[in-house]
Amino acid sequence: MKSHKLCLALALGLWGCPGVPVKPLPLYYTAANADHPKYPRSRYLTGVGLSTLSAQDADAHAANNIATQISAQLQSETSSFQEFSSARGDTAERVTSKISVKADFKHLELVHPVEREQQGETFYSFSVLDRQQTDQVLAQAAEGNLVSFQAAVARALKSRKNGQGGEFSMAAASARKLRVDLDGMFVTRRVVLGRPADTEPDYLVSRNELLAAIEAAKARQVIGVRLKGASSAQLSDYTVNAVKDMGLRPDRAACEERKADEMPDATELSIEPIENCMEGSLGERCEVGVHLSARGCGGGTAGEGIVSQVRGMHPSDREKARRSAWDKITQQVIEAAVRDALKSSVAIGGE
Repeated sequence: MKSHKLCLALALGLWGCPGVPVKPLPLYYTAANADHPKYPRSRYLTGVGLSTLSAQDADAHAANNIATQISAQLQSETSSFQEFSSARGDTAERVTSKISVKADFKHLELVHPVEREQQGETFYSFSVLDRQQTDQVLAQAAEGNLVSFQAAVARALKSRKNGQGGEFSMAAASARKLRVDLDGMFVTRRVVLGRPADTEPDYLVSRNELLAAIEAAKARQVIGVRLKGASSAQLSDYTVNAVKDMGLRPDRAACEERKADEMPDATELSIEPIENCMEGSLGERCEVGVHLSARGCGGGTAGEGIVSQVRGMHPSDREKARRSAWDKITQQVIEAAVRDALKSSVAIGGE
């Protein structure tokens, strides 16, 4: 009799026994469109987890299920965010289409199991994520960055209007670094809430004003490539090609040679070859390298790039040793050094 009562009790909620029917799971455990009466999908993201190990393991699977749902929606919401940002910000599609949004969800601690079941040796967990509560956490975590972003955009737009190229580059660079995380945050909030956050439209106006200003400045930006000392024309050509590959316009003018209205959008990039040739124990030896320095003609910005020294050798001919060393300075290493030099002095580059 006791055994029968135990089996009956377990069959009603916890365990299965031979000859006793297993209690069916509520529909919201198995049907994708079925709402839990206490936790409707309009207010909660929900997930079901199951495990043959423990109830806690089922809880973990349920939380991962919710995270997977969010991840699956991030890509489509990213595309929607881009379209919305273009429409709301009146920014040309050629600007917004180049923006890469990085978004993920890192708050599984906000997922809570609210109901558990067990059938035979299988544990089930029904877990939920409160949409509003999670959105508040995401908003609070990004509040400082959002305030800093708006301030940086305001400085960038003001300095652009006043022709302060250096200040614009620095402010735009600060805003651009923050924008990557903020874009991702707003995309994640779209997924969590099921709609854009209330503060998203205001953010997008500032964001797209910044992108439009960067595009306008980049269209006017010019890089004066200046070669110091005697060296091969190839070194200068490599540098000019690297500037072009960054989408910037090169010329040969120094800052002092430019007109006043050109100064805010001009940068001087100096190339200084480093060469040291000598006679060694194995013959003639030359070590060569390159130092690149950039300065904004409008003041306020500067940067450096270094090509590490390489060595060329020849048993008896110094000129051949010299050429052997310079042949190791390739277009690729010059491009890397140019980007290093310009990434601070031309903050609008590499968007």
